[in-house]
Amino acid sequence: MTKRKGIGVWLVALMSLVVLAGCNGTTAENAELKGQIDELQGTLSKTEAERDELKVDVDRLMTSLSQAEGTLDDVSGTRDQLAEQVSELQKSREALDARVDDLAEARVALQSKVEELNGDKTQLLQRVDALTESRGELQQMVENLVDTRGLLEKQIASLSTARDAALTDAKAAQSKIEQLSTKLKVQTQQMASLQDQIVSIRSVLSQLQEKLE
Repeated sequence: MTKRKGIGVWLVALMSLVVLAGCNGTTAENAELKGQIDELQGTLSKTEAERDELKVDVDRLMTSLSQAEGTLDDVSGTRDQLAEQVSELQKSREALDARVDDLAEARVALQSKVEELNGDKTQLLQRVDALTESRGELQQMVENLVDTRGLLEKQIASLSTARDAALTDAKAAQSKIEQLSTKLKVQTQQMASLQDQIVSIRSVLSQLQEKLE
């Protein structure tokens, strides 16, 4: 028999004793009734203590739930920021790719022009030297841009990893919130049930005390 069923049996028995005592109460019956009242008062005190402990657990769970929700908000904010940074870096990489393609085309055009000018080295030597220098500068710019693109790709990969980690943390926080919410609901229901039992016990005690008086 569970604790709740035991309390229910006590209530039924005491109600029966109240009825018998009201009809033809004797000293022995009153003494027995008083003993039952004392025992029921002890049960009431124990039940109230359990209710207080359960209330502490509920408060602690509420605090944990608030903390978990705050963690979820922080993780969600970080995830959004990382997603925005990844998007911006993706756009920058695309712009650099276009720039590299343009410079590569320019380099090809310059190379063709240099080859044409080399046909008359005596007259166009200075022009060839200038264009060759420009070609070297453009080559250096292309190499620098390629290096920059490689760095951006590494940064995008790193940010993507961080974003995936943030998503994993968000899922874990959401799971914890759901578990805490379920536990909180169960313990709240238990506390409400114990409160109803306390009200019933106090009502019976009040009736018994009136009978004894």
